[in-house]
Amino acid sequence: MIEPTERTRCQLIAGRVSTEYARDRIVKALYEAAVEGLEFGPRDLPLPNDREWIRGAMAIPLQEAADAAVQVLAWSVGRALENAPNGLLERFERSHHLVELGVD
Repeated sequence: MIEPTERTRCQLIAGRVSTEYARDRIVKALYEAAVEGLEFGPRDLPLPNDREWIRGAMAIPLQEAADAAVQVLAWSVGRALENAPNGLLERFERSHHLVELGVD
């Protein structure tokens, strides 16, 4: 078996952590944090055009923040697993490799 490099391992973990589902959850959490921090309620933005504008204005920063968060999370988890005891990272890699091959 070829020994994976650190970059390959981080890419493996990033692939597991960086799913669309994970990104969507992060965007929703960041949106909630932003809305709470800005305290925009129906009385603050009574006009539909105002609400639509603020959603549009927040969309790109939210995506950028989510992308950065997912990258940092994947890297951090990868680094943590690199230091895991008892061959945990190798077992993780093997188990996911077998799943990709259709073996449970």
